Amino acid sequence: MAGWTVCVDLLFTGDEIVEDACAVISGERVERVHTGGFRGQPDLDLRGRSSLALPGVIDMHVHLRGLKLAYKEDEVSGTAAAASGCVTLVADMPNTQPPLRTPEALREKLASLEAGAKVDYTVYAGVPRSYGEAVEMASMGIAGFKIYPEDLVNLDSIKNVLEAAEEAGILVVLHPESHDMFAGPDYGWLRRVARPCHAEAASVELLHDAARECGCKPRIHITHASCPATVVESKKRGFTVDVTPHHLFLSEEEVTGPTHSWGKVNPPLRGVGERSLLTQLTIEGLVDAIASDHAPHSTWEKWMHPAIAPPGFPWLEWWPGFTAARLMRAVGLERFYSMVSKTPSTILGAGDRCLWDGCPATISVLQLERTRVYHKGYTKALYTPVLGMESFDCAATVIRGKIAYTAWEGVRGGATGVLATRVVH
Repeated sequence: MAGWTVCVDLLFTGDEIVEDACAVISGERVERVHTGGFRGQPDLDLRGRSSLALPGVIDMHVHLRGLKLAYKEDEVSGTAAAASGCVTLVADMPNTQPPLRTPEALREKLASLEAGAKVDYTVYAGVPRSYGEAVEMASMGIAGFKIYPEDLVNLDSIKNVLEAAEEAGILVVLHPESHDMFAGPDYGWLRRVARPCHAEAASVELLHDAARECGCKPRIHITHASCPATVVESKKRGFTVDVTPHHLFLSEEEVTGPTHSWGKVNPPLRGVGERSLLTQLTIEGLVDAIASDHAPHSTWEKWMHPAIAPPGFPWLEWWPGFTAARLMRAVGLERFYSMVSKTPSTILGAGDRCLWDGCPATISVLQLERTRVYHKGYTKALYTPVLGMESFDCAATVIRGKIAYTAWEGVRGGATGVLATRVVH
């Protein structure tokens, strides 16, 4: 679609809010933004819906599953859920089956995404077997490498990843927990005691020390920090850091009873005190980004006893609106945009995120009227611990000048997403 127009009640350019604005889109770019009305009939008129257009939302931490875990989620269902939630780019995690720890597995995953993705995407590789494989995988257009807690026992492999990432200019992402400091059974009530906050902060320090030992200075990002100390330690070491909506807005006390397994996630939900302090650090600007950690499982798996139920739950259909409804007023629109769009794009190297003349036509349009979280039916994981809670909805998602989703038509057909490294201008 080329030479078309979308009109909204409010448009945030990346610097300022414009009322009653219309963006004329030509190809993959915004040709011009009209303010104060538009002469003519727009192709997509979202005015009168309390609509707010933002530069496209990015989710830095997503598990699309696929491959041998496609019964939980796949590249089509997961990216369709993303489009319906106003997410325009997802960064997929490597704990698939097979794990993305070899060039062969990574090629298979990239081929699956190319065939089915409805939003733009990038991928993290796991820690490979050798430095040579790390170098090869780093050259395949990935966002970076993901280090899991179990990887931290092999510092030689970690140093291979640090060196290869620095050479390629890509990220190293850490799941910040140290298994050596876990203190009890990993199930049931008070998982936050079994997986304590000091285990998070210690893993950040361990990765910092490993980088210092090998003389490496790659860009390091700490993901889904659940504890205030983890954020502070990350900033102290010069790392970027993200938090999830569930660690900001849910506590372990609130996720009890028969749905306790639904709220089982790693790192675990914390207490009200930790959650409040984490939110305060976010408001004060110490947190760089918000990411969902969308981690879908089949419903029958999440109904199992907490001792054996897998950790994680789905977020892609809801988290931008859910987070905006709770945080945007506290931090301001500019700061919110920075955490869900601008800074994630900078960290991933995914190009400009703005909405003015000449900017990429990648747009998320939220509807600022409170609704309730409900299942849109795109993700295969039809459960959530936030079902029925208040949220904003997604009115429309536009990716590189193409409409990917509208609230009344749903997700458009076809595989329209591309690897993020191909859309950097």
